[in-house]
Amino acid sequence: MPGPQYPTVVDLAYGRPAPVADRQVGDVRGLLDAVDSPTVVFNGMHVHIRQAWATLFARRGLPTGSPDGMRPLVIGHPSTWGPRRTAVFADVGVRAGSAVTLLPRAVLIARSHGDVAMRRCAVVETTHLPSLPVDPARGPRDRWDVTLLCRGVDGWAVESSAILAAAGGRSAVEAILDDTVEAVFVDGADRADVQRAIDLVTAHTVAGRVVAVDRDMVVRYGWRTGAHEIQASVADAPTTTVLPVRRARARSVRLAAAAVAVVVAGSLAVGWAAREDPPDAEEPTTVSLGRTMLAVPARWRQSGQSTPSGTADDPSTTRTQFVGDGGQRIILVQTRVRPDSTMASVAVSLGNRIRHRGQDVVSEFSASTRFAGREVISYREAPASGSAIRWYVVVAHGLQASIGCQTGDGAESVDAECETAVRTVAISPE
Repeated sequence: MPGPQYPTVVDLAYGRPAPVADRQVGDVRGLLDAVDSPTVVFNGMHVHIRQAWATLFARRGLPTGSPDGMRPLVIGHPSTWGPRRTAVFADVGVRAGSAVTLLPRAVLIARSHGDVAMRRCAVVETTHLPSLPVDPARGPRDRWDVTLLCRGVDGWAVESSAILAAAGGRSAVEAILDDTVEAVFVDGADRADVQRAIDLVTAHTVAGRVVAVDRDMVVRYGWRTGAHEIQASVADAPTTTVLPVRRARARSVRLAAAAVAVVVAGSLAVGWAAREDPPDAEEPTTVSLGRTMLAVPARWRQSGQSTPSGTADDPSTTRTQFVGDGGQRIILVQTRVRPDSTMASVAVSLGNRIRHRGQDVVSEFSASTRFAGREVISYREAPASGSAIRWYVVVAHGLQASIGCQTGDGAESVDAECETAVRTVAISPE
């Protein structure tokens, strides 16, 4: 009997979602800006805003179908929206009989970008929707939405929210982002605004990572709850608001503002993984490779790994990979370093090399972070093919052991195996 399938994730972003696969991306900012208006102009007709959203989703073939029924749908809406605004999605998926889950984008970002050991993070969004009025005498001011999230046994949930005024400088940052925040993820419609926010937060916070959001990851991995146990269907997560399958009764809403006519054309960024839930984690076994020992799943295939393209062969380096049935990989790279090398000195060297390679290839570098109960150097690599690789580096006795963790071909999780490998890796003296 087939198990439940992963939901389809729709990230509304800021009205202009990034492309996903071969799906065309349109502009839905008009609908997002008109959230407080009862009607909009959609396809040349004045319609209720809820009807406009339902029609738009239906014309994009959402929710999607499967042999076992309609796939659950997860919609990531602006993080600052409350129940009144998210009610505009009440009719989405009703006719298709699909369960629809509404989540703040900040939760999807935490799910898709947070490491398995992360417990608290923040999402800074530089674009506010609906758009805020601007005083022509003063011009626009940098005021950014901040969402603080914590990870419990049920996954990621919103802890609190705040407004970060860039003019406040250090005091404004420290009042919101204390030293318990392990990472800050920044997103927005304008790249220059995002970079200004990254620069400000980086200058005044001790968070291990301050990075821009990768929206492809939001679409691909936003279905994960972030719970400690094996990922369940997002529709079952207690931190979500699930719209019932039956048609909701229309509620009259009294609005003081006049109806805003908005012409909307376009579509959404969409991604899904059409696979069943992953099986229980396999029992690990300890393997010895040179001077390095670590625990990996007993039935995973072990093989050597060729030097990545664009990288010169290095006789001081050996590469081994362990591959699961779903294409998940644990990669071990052993590199000889100076006998007096430390985590700090290797982190400086790695950081310099990463800067030369560019942020398109390597990002989220942290010279020191806690993962699997130990101090490691960490970064994220975007290889020429396949999903991103999370790297965790330890150094001892003149040897650098780098453990790479890569999800499977269908986004099968490697979180548990990765944490076990990093926790158990040990380097023996020569």
